[in-house]
Amino acid sequence: MPLPSLRFGVTAKQLVVLVTVVCVAAYLFNNHDDVTPEALALEAFIRSQEQVGAQVGAVLEVALVRQVVAHPSYSSAGYTRSMYAVEGERGRLMVTLKTVEGEPAIEVTEIRRP
Repeated sequence: MPLPSLRFGVTAKQLVVLVTVVCVAAYLFNNHDDVTPEALALEAFIRSQEQVGAQVGAVLEVALVRQVVAHPSYSSAGYTRSMYAVEGERGRLMVTLKTVEGEPAIEVTEIRRP
């Protein structure tokens, strides 16, 4: 005995399967974190900073808050400023880093309490 169709020849079972597949796909696409080697390097750099360890103790979590990429007209090299929220066992900090395109060096430009 065929199942009754709701509309346009679609059965309730087909509708449930379709909704489930769409929900799973949306979850997988939205829950994808872009963890690049550059992001891991910046996080490791923050964890290695003595000033950070002295103020918050062991670093428990590092989260990117804001990132700005600039390409000044007077210079051929652009740079990126990244602000991270750092949570440690003794408190929280905001750490701002600067990286210049083509240079391996990372510079701490600001460390402050939120």
